Parts: sequence; C-alpha cells; structure tokens
Amino acid sequence: MPVYTAEDLRNADRAWRINFINCLIGAKNLHVLITRNLTGTYNGAIFNSGIHVGSSPPYVGFLLRPTTVPRHTYENLRHYPYATMNAVAHGFYEKAHATHAKLPYGESELEHLGLPLRWEAGEDVPYLAESPLTARLRLAEEHLITLNQTRFLIFAVETVYIAVEPQSDGFFRIDELGLVAGSGCDAYWQLSYQGRQPLQRR
Repeated sequence: MPVYTAEDLRNADRAWRINFINCLIGAKNLHVLITRNLTGTYNGAIFNSGIHVGSSPPYVGFLLRPTTVPRHTYENLRHYPYATMNAVAHGFYEKAHATHAKLPYGESELEHLGLPLRWEAGEDVPYLAESPLTARLRLAEEHLITLNQTRFLIFAVETVYIAVEPQSDGFFRIDELGLVAGSGCDAYWQLSYQGRQPLQRR
C-alpha cells in the first residue's frame, strides 16, 4: 500500500498534490453558483465544496479559495448578497466544468458557454435551465479561515425548485435527478443509489 507523509506531500509536484488532496475526500457534490455584478452581468462558477449547515432554518455553505486574486463570485456577493445554486447534472456537466475558466470581469461565463437560463417571477438572479435542483440563496455570514486564507460562506436558503416529488419524509433520490459528482479537479462520476439505513436514535 503506498504511503505519503506530510513531508512527501509538501515536496510533491504542485499539480500532483492538488489533484491528490482533492481526491482525498472522495466524490463531492457539484453546483454552479450564479451571482450578479454591479453592471448587471451574471457570473457562473462551479463549486465542489457545498455542505449542509442547518435545517431549521435552512442554511448551506461553500468554501471559497483565497481572495488574494480576483474572485468574481465573492466580489459580486459583497455588492449584492443573492445567488442561485444549481446542481450539476449529466446533460451539461462539461459546460458547467468550463465555468472555472478565468474570464475578464464583466464577461459572463454563462453567455460565453451558451448555458440556457431560467427566470422565476419576482426574482432577479437566474437559474440554469437544465439543472433539476436549484435554490435561491442569500449570503448570511462569512468566516475567514486564517490557516490558508480560504473563506467559508454561509447562505440562507430562500426558495428551492426540484424536478421530482420528495418522499413523505422529505427524502429525495439524487440519482433520479441525473446529478453527477466530482473528484480531483476534473473527474466526474455518475451516482448509484445503494438504499437507506435506519437512523440510530436514543
């Protein structure tokens, strides 16, 4: 069995280390966050760091890489704290992946890639038309992680749109939505349902 110490990882090639550590946690959820800049242009960026923060009230969180270089998603949220969360599905994951490209400020990844949008009445930030699971979010809190200058952004969930009817207990099968998962920096996986297990409560 190969073994890698912290020293091995520090001394490894940078690209190798990034891929290796990104694979360490395993397959992760993928979302495109859409935000609006000051001129009304909509930015789309793929994230693999979404986590559940709370249910009552509902909060989700995303890790943002250090803002020592321009991060259009973060800059947009500082001016206008609303975003849409768009789960990545099999039919458009290649275009979703390409939203990580660095475009000049004021250019839209969504327009550049030809990703169709969906608008909801009374809302001013669009959704990806092909995403089967979307939500309107409001930035509620942020935390700077001083170890590496990443930021943890916490969003209040305001509205959810889903393409399947949840079960009576609120559970829904993400494989029925055709969602994909990601690992490393560029690998994509299809999801396979394995069943549910009883919760152990006392």
